[in-house]
Amino acid sequence: MNKRVIVGLSGGVDSSVAAALLKEQNYDVIGVYILGWTGTDKFPCNWQKEEGDARAVAEKLQIPFYTINLSKEYEKAVIDEFFVVYKAGGTPNPDILCNSQIKFKALWQAVRQFEPDFIATGHYSISKDGKIYKGADNNKDQSYFLWAIDPEILPHILFPIGHLEKPEVRKLAKNYNLPTSTKKDSMGICFVGPLKVREFLASHLKAEKGEAVMKDGRVLATHRGLPFYTIGQRLGAGSVDWTGDVPPLFVIAKDIEKNKLIIGTEADTYATELLAIKPNWLSPDAQKLVATAKIRYRQIDVAVKVTETETGLQVTFKDKVRAITPGQSIVFYSADNQLLGGAIIASSPDLDNIIKNANTKNRPKETSRNSKK
Repeated sequence: MNKRVIVGLSGGVDSSVAAALLKEQNYDVIGVYILGWTGTDKFPCNWQKEEGDARAVAEKLQIPFYTINLSKEYEKAVIDEFFVVYKAGGTPNPDILCNSQIKFKALWQAVRQFEPDFIATGHYSISKDGKIYKGADNNKDQSYFLWAIDPEILPHILFPIGHLEKPEVRKLAKNYNLPTSTKKDSMGICFVGPLKVREFLASHLKAEKGEAVMKDGRVLATHRGLPFYTIGQRLGAGSVDWTGDVPPLFVIAKDIEKNKLIIGTEADTYATELLAIKPNWLSPDAQKLVATAKIRYRQIDVAVKVTETETGLQVTFKDKVRAITPGQSIVFYSADNQLLGGAIIASSPDLDNIIKNANTKNRPKETSRNSKK
C-alpha cells in the first residue's frame, strides 16, 4: 500500500511541483489549501485566486483536493501574537509562527481523518531521517523559518523540492505543464501577502509620539510611535519629525518604559551578545552540536557560543552582527547545515547599556545638532 501524504498547495509554483514530484514517486497524494487570513475591507486578501490556482493544480495532477479552514487558528496564533509582540516593543516574525502553529500543527491535526503518513510543503529545505537541513539553493533556503516546529512531527515531514534550485523547479513546472508554471513568487506575510505593515499596525495599535534621542541623550526628533520602528532601520526624511538637519542615522534601541526611540550611526547597530527565550531544540542533543547561528533570514551564519541560563539562552557571536532585535528569532545550525533549533530574542546587554546611557541625568541640554549656543 502506498504511503499517503498531505501536500499543502498554496497556489504557488513550489508547492505545485512538490505535489507533482510526490505523485511521480507513487505516493498517495492529497492536496489541501489552507484558508488562513481572509482579509478585511481595509486590508483585503486575494485568497480566492490562490485557492483557485491550487485547485487547478490538483485537477491537473488528478489528485483529491480539499480546502481546510484554519482562519480562526491563524488569527489567534499569528495575527493576535503579531500585535502583542509589536505592542511590547518587539518585531515579530509571523512566518515562523505560521509554520509552527498552522502548517505543521493545526493542519496536521485537521487532516488526521485522512490517516496520512506524511505532510509535505514546497519549502526549500531538506528533510532526512527526521532531521531538517538547509536547502540546496542558498538563495532560497527556508530552514530559518522552520526552527519552532514541534520535534515530534519531524519524521512525518517531506520537502520534495529541497534538493533543487529555483530554476530547476521552474523547469519542472513547465515540463509537468502545471497551471502555476509561470506564476511569480508570492511576497509578504504568510497567507497575507504584500501588506503595508505600518498601516496595519496603526489600525490596531494606538500610536504614542515621543522623543527620538541620540545615545548620549540629545533629543534630535519626535518619533511617531515605537511599534512603527525596528532596530537597524535607517531613518529617512519622513520617518521621524526632525528638529534639524542630521546625517544618516539608524534605530539602535527602543526604550519602551520611557517611550524613547534611540538613534545612532550604523556602527552603533552592531553587537556581539544577546539573550533569548523559549528555545526549541529539534533533537535531544541539538544544543551540543551548535556551530553557527543567524538572526535574520539570508544573513550569513556566524560562529557562536551558547550558554543555558535560568531564563533561556545567552549567545555570544564570534563576529559582530547587525541589528539584534527583540521579537526576532535566532536560529542555530550544525557544521553540516542541520537545523538544530532556535529561540526568540529577548534582549541584548548592548541594547540595555545604550538605553541606560541615553537616560543619563547629565545629558546635554542642546536639542539639535543645529541648535544655537
